Amino acid sequence: MAGKLRQGSRWLVPSLFAAGCGTLVTGGFEARRALGDGDVLEALATLGFIALVALPALIAASALARGVWAAWAPRDLRRTLVDDHGGAPRLAAWLLALSLAALALAWSAFQGVWLLANHTAFKPIGVGFVEPAIVVATCAGLAIAIVPAVRLFAYLFAHLEAEWRRATGGRPLLTPWRLAWLLIALAIVAVELIWRFGVKPKIGPFDTAEFDAPLLGATAWAIAHVAGSALPRRALATAAVATAALAVAASGVAMYALDAEPSLTLAIWGDRPVAGFAIDSLFDLDDIRAGMSLAEFQPVEKPDSPHPDIILVTIDTVRADHTPPYNPAMADMPVLKQLGKLGAVFDWAFSPSNVTRRSVPSLIIGLEANRVHGRVVGWALRVDPRHVLLPERLAAGGYDTAGFMCCEGFWGKTFHTGLQRGLDYLEIESNGHELARKARVWVEERERGHPDKPLFIWMHILEPHNWTVASGEGRNDQERKQFYDRSLSASDAMLGELLNAFSHRAPAKAPIVIVTADHGEGLGEHGHPYHSTDLYDSQTHVPLVMAGPGIKPGHIAETVSLVDLVPTVLELAGFVPPTDHSLDGRSLADLATGKRPGYADGGTAYAVMVQDRSNPGGIEMMVRGRWKLIENEGASTELYDTRSDPDEHFNLFTQKPGIAAELKRLLDEHHADGDVSPFE
Repeated sequence: MAGKLRQGSRWLVPSLFAAGCGTLVTGGFEARRALGDGDVLEALATLGFIALVALPALIAASALARGVWAAWAPRDLRRTLVDDHGGAPRLAAWLLALSLAALALAWSAFQGVWLLANHTAFKPIGVGFVEPAIVVATCAGLAIAIVPAVRLFAYLFAHLEAEWRRATGGRPLLTPWRLAWLLIALAIVAVELIWRFGVKPKIGPFDTAEFDAPLLGATAWAIAHVAGSALPRRALATAAVATAALAVAASGVAMYALDAEPSLTLAIWGDRPVAGFAIDSLFDLDDIRAGMSLAEFQPVEKPDSPHPDIILVTIDTVRADHTPPYNPAMADMPVLKQLGKLGAVFDWAFSPSNVTRRSVPSLIIGLEANRVHGRVVGWALRVDPRHVLLPERLAAGGYDTAGFMCCEGFWGKTFHTGLQRGLDYLEIESNGHELARKARVWVEERERGHPDKPLFIWMHILEPHNWTVASGEGRNDQERKQFYDRSLSASDAMLGELLNAFSHRAPAKAPIVIVTADHGEGLGEHGHPYHSTDLYDSQTHVPLVMAGPGIKPGHIAETVSLVDLVPTVLELAGFVPPTDHSLDGRSLADLATGKRPGYADGGTAYAVMVQDRSNPGGIEMMVRGRWKLIENEGASTELYDTRSDPDEHFNLFTQKPGIAAELKRLLDEHHADGDVSPFE
C-alpha cells in the first residue's frame, strides 16, 4: 500500500510543479503593481487568493491532461501516422480535417444562436432546446464526412510528400514537428482574424487586459510540463514542493487578510480581476462588506437642522424637453407638472453618462461616472464594495431606508451589483404600476405604526426605457415621440401612486420629493434613435425637480449635475456633506431652498461615455452655462450654444476659440481631479 502511495505521489510531482508555476506566474503578474508600491501584504494576499483557486484547479487539469496524453499513447499513435521516412501525410490529413471540422462546428453554433435570437427573441427555453439539436446535427454530419475527408487529404498529402522527397533527395517534408509548429501558427492567425473581423465588430468594445494574467499563467503551466520532463527526478520534486509551498503560504496570507483586513480584501477585489474572481468564487463579497460597521459612514449632524422624510424617484430614460416643467406642450405628466409649480426646477441638469449602468451608480454614490469603480455584469455595473452609497449614509444617520426598484438585473441577487446596499427594505418588481402600488401599501402600513425615525425612499421606474415594447417603434419621428411620451405619462401615474401615500399629511410634514432621470433618449436626433450613443442634450439633459418643506418654488438657471444629488440630499436631510475624495458633487441645497440665487453662467456639469462591452467610450462633455464642449478622444471637438441652438446643429468650435479654450481648461482640471483615488 505504501509503495502504491509513493508511486502515486511521484506521478503527481510533474502536475504539482506545473500547477505551482502557473499559479505563481498568474499571481505574480497581478501582484506586480502592489510589489512596485512596496505593499508586500497586498501582493502576497493577491497571490494567495489566486492560489486558493488556481493551484488545485491546475493540479487537476495537469493530472487530467497527462492522463489523456498517456491514454492516447502518442508513441504507438506515431507509428500509425508517421511513415518509415519520417513524413506524416496521414497526420497532416487528420489535423486538417479536424481543424476544418472545428471551424464548421463553431460556425454552425454561432449561426444557430443568431438564427434563434432573431426568431425567438432570444427566449432561453427556445434557445436551450434548439441550439443543442443544431450542434448534435452538425456533429453527426461531421462524423459522417470526416473519414472520407481524411482519406482524400491523406492521398493528396502523400503525393505532395512523394514529390518533395524526389526533389530533395529523400528528405521528408511533413514531419510531426513541422506540422505542430504550422498548426500553432495557423491557430494564432485564425484566432486573431476571427476575433478582429468576426467577433469584435459584433460585441463592441471589450477589454482583454483581464485575460493577460490567466494567459501568462497557462503558458507557464504548459512550459513547466515540457521543462519538468527534462529535469532529474529529485530536482523536479524539490522544485514542485518549493513552488507549491510558496503558493500555500500566500494562501495563508490571503486568509489572514480576509479576517483581519476586510478593506484590503475589498481593494483586491476591485483592482485585481483574477484575484477578484477567486474571492467571488470562494467567499460572499456582500458578507465581507457587511462586516464593515455603519459607523464608518455616519454623516455629521448639521446643527439645528431637521431630518425630513425624503423621496427620490429616478425614472429611466427621460429627456427634460419632453416633460411639462420644461416643455408644457409635451408629455401629459400632471403629477410632475404640479411638483414643478410647487418646487424648484433645475432648468439645466445633466446626467453623468448616457447609459443606466454608469449613471445610476454615479448619482447614488456621488462620483463622476469615470471615477466609479466596478465590473460590468449583464447590463449593470457591479460597483466596487469600497464605494459608499447614499442609502448607507442615511441609514448610518438614523434613517429608515426603503427601495422599490425595477429590475432584478440591477438590484436583485443575480448579479450582486451592490446597488441595494443601505436599503433596509427592498422590493423588486418589473411592472411599474405594481411597483408603485406596493410602495404605496408599504408606506401606508408604516404610517399606521407612527414611526419615530425619518424615512428615505428610493424608487426606480423603468417604463420609458422600454417605451417601444408597449407602443411599437412608430412609423415616423412624430409617432415615435408620441409613443415615447405615453411611457412618460404612465411613469407619472406611478409617481402619483407613491405620493398618494403621504397625501394625508400636513404640508409642513410632507416629504421632500426629488424626481429625476438617469439619462435621456435619442429620438432620431443626430441619427440616433435611442441612448448610449452620444452626449448631446437629447441623451444627457434630464429633469431635476425638488419639492417639499423648505424648498423655494421657481426655476433655477444654474448648470448642475446629478453627481450633486448625494451631497444635496445629505444636506436637506440635516447633515454636513463630506468634503473628501469620496464625493465629486456639490450640494444644491442652497439653490433649492433659495438661500443662494442661481446664475445662468454659473455651475458646470461633466459627462462621459465609459468604454465597456457595449459602449465605445472615449467621448466627454463639459457644460458651463449656455456653452457645451464635446471632446471625442482628440478626433473631433464640438462647441455648442445650447440656448440659441438647442438641437446642437452648429459647431462653433472654430468661431469661439476663447470659450472653447476655457471649457477645455475645465476639462483638464477635471482630469487632474479624477486621477485621485476615491478611496484615499
